[in-house]
Amino acid sequence: MSSSKIITHVLERIKSKEFRGPTRVTQAALKALNEASQASDCRSPRQFLEEQVSFGDLLVKTRPTAILLANGVRLVTEATKKGVDRGLDVLGLQDLVSKTVDSFLAQIHESVEQIGEIGARRIRSGDTVLCYGHSTSVLSIIAKAQEQGKNVKVIVSEARPELEGRSMAKEFLRLNVPTTMIIDSAVLYFMKDVDRVLTGADAVTANGAVINKIGTSTIAAIAHYSRVNVFVAASIHKFSPETMFGELVEIEELDPSLIIPAREMSEFKGMHIRNPAFDVTPPEHVDLVITERGVIPPQGAIMVLRQRENVSLGTGFPSS
Repeated sequence: MSSSKIITHVLERIKSKEFRGPTRVTQAALKALNEASQASDCRSPRQFLEEQVSFGDLLVKTRPTAILLANGVRLVTEATKKGVDRGLDVLGLQDLVSKTVDSFLAQIHESVEQIGEIGARRIRSGDTVLCYGHSTSVLSIIAKAQEQGKNVKVIVSEARPELEGRSMAKEFLRLNVPTTMIIDSAVLYFMKDVDRVLTGADAVTANGAVINKIGTSTIAAIAHYSRVNVFVAASIHKFSPETMFGELVEIEELDPSLIIPAREMSEFKGMHIRNPAFDVTPPEHVDLVITERGVIPPQGAIMVLRQRENVSLGTGFPSS
């Protein structure tokens, strides 16, 4: 398969929502980027770099809110540029891309494991946890808590309109976690039964705001006013460096047919439908962000970004 066909194929799979959650999207996209690089028929290093940049742009644009993906693509692109500057030939660049992708994917896997370990410490025995959206890190936390014998129960909200809650509920059931599903509009009704709210994130901004599945901000607000702690599980690679300089995270919109099926649209002729995929939860509605380096208040996001963009996070970062 040609390089362009490899990228086109994974773009179609991402758009069809075959992969749930930014972690799985990123894993699939970067594996395809690596596969495309190995299949490249470029003859010059400069041409190879231009192809990689072009493919990377296409992947990022298909999920602009997935900062994990953007940061992964950025890492591969920067490594390739440095390789060209060092005088590597195409074969050398292909090897470099492969090693860079493998290293980043290993970091992602390790971060999910570490977030699971650290997050499970914040779950008490017998807790009922309300989960929203699809998150690999949230699954890791609940799985670790379950392994520790904490007898956790989960309440899963459907997460309309894409119903990510249903796929999340299946994952919990495979872990033998007692699971209750509710409709999104019933969150306030059931909040009295909830001990913790736990979500993932597509992005965390410099001021600590969390971009996640549409409806997250509503649930966080309800939890905040109900005095229920809101925990967000997010790798430091999901923290957006652009927001340090005033850039905004792009909020993409989904197909209107998810709200009203295309076959019924004739009954609503002239009506405009808005269907944002994500919303922004303000930092004051988030109690803790659980990262692979420890637990921080959302206001600590700027510190994480400054340290990550300049020096490695050191011993001063809390371990739990």
